Amino acid sequence: MAQQAKEKERWFEKEIDIGGVSLVQKAVFAKHLAIMLKAGLPITEALNIAQDSASGKLKKIIKEISESVETGRSLSTSFSRYPDVFSSFFINATRAGEISGSLTESLENIAIQLEKEKDLNAKIKGAMLYPTIVLTAASILGMVLVFIVLPKIVPLFRGLKVELPATTRALIAFSTIVQDHGLYLFIGVVAFIIFVAWLVKQKFSRPTIHWLLLNTPILKDITHNAKLSEFSRTLGMLLKSGVNIDRALEISKDTIGNYYYRQALKEISQNVRKGTKLSENLDQYNDLFPTMAVRMIGVGEESGNFEEILFYLSDFYEAEVDTATKALSAAIEPLLLIFIGSVVGFLALSIITPIYSITSGIK
Repeated sequence: MAQQAKEKERWFEKEIDIGGVSLVQKAVFAKHLAIMLKAGLPITEALNIAQDSASGKLKKIIKEISESVETGRSLSTSFSRYPDVFSSFFINATRAGEISGSLTESLENIAIQLEKEKDLNAKIKGAMLYPTIVLTAASILGMVLVFIVLPKIVPLFRGLKVELPATTRALIAFSTIVQDHGLYLFIGVVAFIIFVAWLVKQKFSRPTIHWLLLNTPILKDITHNAKLSEFSRTLGMLLKSGVNIDRALEISKDTIGNYYYRQALKEISQNVRKGTKLSENLDQYNDLFPTMAVRMIGVGEESGNFEEILFYLSDFYEAEVDTATKALSAAIEPLLLIFIGSVVGFLALSIITPIYSITSGIK
C-alpha cells in the first residue's frame, strides 16, 4: 500500500509539473555523469551528485532515476521511463554503452550530440530573430495607427470640400470598416493565429507543412541541410557507441523531425536489415540525400571509415545551414524594408496629398 501511494504521488507530481528540460540541461547532465564515472564513482553516487547540481524538473527526474537504479534497474531502463525528456537516441546510446562496457564514452557522445543539436537550433532561430522583431514592431505600429491615429484624422478629411485622392478614399473606407467592426476583426485575427499554431502541431498536417519546408525557396536549403546534418551526426554517434547499423537507422528515423525523411529512413532501415548497403538505399532517395553524401557514405562503407565520414558530413551540412540562414536573413531584410516603406508611403500619400490640395487652394 505504501509503495502504491508513493507511485501515485510521483504520478501526480509528473502531471502537475509543466516545466521542461532544455537541451543544455541534458547535455550538462550527460557530461557531468560521464566525468564522474570516468573518475571511478559508482553510478548511484554519480547520480546523487548530478541531482545536487541540477535544477527544476530535471532535479526531480534524476532523483527518481537514482532510486530506480538503486532497485536494480539499468541506467538506460531508468531513462526510458521518461520518454518526453530523454530521446530514443539518448536511451539507446546509453544501453549500447552498458552492453559494450563503454558507458562513459557513450555519455560523452550523447553530450556532444546534444550540444551540436543546440548549436544548430540556435543558428536557425537566430536567422529568424531579426525578421520576427521587425514584423512584430510593424504590427504594433500598424495597430496604433489603425485604432488610435486614423479615427482622429479621418473626420477631418470627410469635412474637406475637395476631391480626395484614391489613396485617401481607400484609407477612409478602411478606417470606417475598422471602426464599425474593429472588435470582430481583432478577434478574427487572434483566432486565425491560434488556429494556425494549432494546425501546425497536428499530426495530420505534418506532410503538407514538411513538404512546404522542403520545397519553398531559401527555406528548403535550411531544411535539407539541417536534416542531413542531424541524420549524419545521430547515425555516427550511435555507431560509435556500439549500436548496430539497422538499429541505428531505426533510432535515427525516430529522432529526425521531418515526415519525408522519416518515411525514407523507415524503408531504408528495412532494406539494410535484409543485407543491402546503406549507400545503395540512400541513392534511391536523391531528392532527400544528395549524390555527394551518398557517394561519401559509400566510400566510408568500403574503407571502414564510416563513422568519420558521417561526422565530416554532419559538420559540412551544419556549415551549409549557417550559410543558408545568413542568405535567408539577407533575402528577408530588403523585402521587409520594401514592405514597410510601401505602407509608410501609402499612409503619407493618403494624409499629405489632401492637405497639400487645401494649401494650394488657399494660395
